[in-house]
Parts: sequence; structure tokens; C-alpha cells
Amino acid sequence: MRRLTFLALAAVAVLRLAPASAETKNEYESRFQLMLDWAVRADEFVHGHLGDRQLATYACNMAELNAREAERMTPPAQYAALHPHFLLVLENIERSFHYAAEGVMDKYRFHQKVVRKELTLLETLAERDGLLIETRGPRY
Repeated sequence: MRRLTFLALAAVAVLRLAPASAETKNEYESRFQLMLDWAVRADEFVHGHLGDRQLATYACNMAELNAREAERMTPPAQYAALHPHFLLVLENIERSFHYAAEGVMDKYRFHQKVVRKELTLLETLAERDGLLIETRGPRY
């Protein structure tokens, strides 16, 4: 029984560490756009509700999962230049939510500034490479 439990835990660990590579360009693009859209919309919503620390904590937890999954993705060649900026957007949104939840607004603003710069870079690179990405959600 112990051996079976150990093997099951080892299998789970291996699966969690395996890259979540998108097998096709379409799969990568779909996840990329969904993750980016969620992050931008959550970022704008939290920004409009900075007094709600529980909301920021919830958004931080979700953003951490989003960023962790993006780190495991393997971009197709067309997205190779965009992927590092995509990761920086997701990671800095997560960090800004963390600091909003803690009420440390100077660090929240710092990470928000990084997010804006990285989103601009992401848009510029996508346009240069002829890729259509949407980085602007609705204003709340």
C-alpha cells in the first residue's frame, strides 16, 4: 500500500512538472488569448475595487494559477518573441494583486506600471509579427 501511494504521488509530481505544451498553434493561441483576456479584465476590475482586499486576494490566487500555467506552455515559433512579455504581464498582475491585498499601494503601482509597459511591448511585437491579440478589456 505504501509503495502504491508513493508511486501515485511520484506520478502526480511528474505530471505537474511536465510542460503543458500546446500541441498546435491554435491551442496555444486560444490559451494565450483566454489567459491574457482574463488577466486584463481582472486587473481592471481589481483596480476599480482597490478597497476590497478579499477581492484582491482572490484575484491574486487566480492570477498565480494563470501565471504558473503560462510558464509551462511552449510557444510556437510565431509567439516566441511574445511569450516572455506575456509571462511578465501575468506575473506582474499577480504581484500587483498581492500588494493590493496587503494594502501596499506603492508596490501595487510599481507592478501596474510594469504591466502597462509589457502590454504595450506585447501589442507592438504582435503587430510587427502580424499577430492579432487583444489586450484591452472593458472599463469598469
